[in-house]
Amino acid sequence: MRQLNLVLTPVALAAMPTSLMAAECVPEFASADQSVVVSGVEIAPGAMSVDNFQVRIRKSLGDDSNAGRSAAGKPCPATIRVSRLTGPVDPNFPEYNLRAPGQSQIEILQDPSAGGTSLSDVKIANAPVGPQGRSVPFDLQVPTEWGLTAGTYTDRLELLLFDQNGALVDRTNLTITILIPATVSVRFVGAVIGGGFGSGARIDLGTLSTSEQTRSQPFGARIFSTAPYLVNVASANSGNLAHVDFGSEIPYRLYFDGAQVDLTGISAFTYLAPTPRSGNTRPMSLEVPPASVPAGRYNDRITLTVSAL
Repeated sequence: MRQLNLVLTPVALAAMPTSLMAAECVPEFASADQSVVVSGVEIAPGAMSVDNFQVRIRKSLGDDSNAGRSAAGKPCPATIRVSRLTGPVDPNFPEYNLRAPGQSQIEILQDPSAGGTSLSDVKIANAPVGPQGRSVPFDLQVPTEWGLTAGTYTDRLELLLFDQNGALVDRTNLTITILIPATVSVRFVGAVIGGGFGSGARIDLGTLSTSEQTRSQPFGARIFSTAPYLVNVASANSGNLAHVDFGSEIPYRLYFDGAQVDLTGISAFTYLAPTPRSGNTRPMSLEVPPASVPAGRYNDRITLTVSAL
């Protein structure tokens, strides 16, 4: 009788290294560092400037092209996180908001090493294979209402890319530059007729007295400026109310921001700071001494010119 000896040799199957498995889905930025410049903005109540840009991500094939081809059809999720590189921003830096698909407001982390939040992380369902990858649209919204200070503002951000396991796999820089122009606007307020933005106003002094001084009701100029500004005041009749038909004149006094204006030429008032969002109201008033002149209508045209410095 023959004996058959069966020898069993144990064979250990090592688990596939995690790095090889992960190599099948390693997202990366397909675009280099980017710059976004917001210029040509309009400064006005309720104004908003919007700039659109794109960030491209793709699946990295790495050195193992065969593994890349085998995983090409599988989704490769990724997460983009935004952090600040330059530390605290200028206190005058215009507020802005970043948006992305599914994120109406992206939280910008103050430290690249900080953990992400539900508001800071932009989830991407798939980073496809290919040199162009996938375009992720972003919106940069800048409210450009009054209260801003003219200047060039730059903020340097870092975009961090994480794989599906939460590992940081890539990073790129985003530089945001916002150009706020030096601009002004003025309107008349108070006891005036008309006087909206960019339009004239009329002051009715009523019937002048032959024995008492006539004073106007309080009115003023509300000025909006993103920079220091200059106010020039000029009178068409050199500080006189002229009869509309005859040559008779009545001298009067104009006060601007508490100071009497020399209406024989052009008077200038300089203010060395921009205005707050609500503007600066500079009070004005008129005084007409007692007048004994022919009856009729008298008027003058005062031109108020405001210029940004």
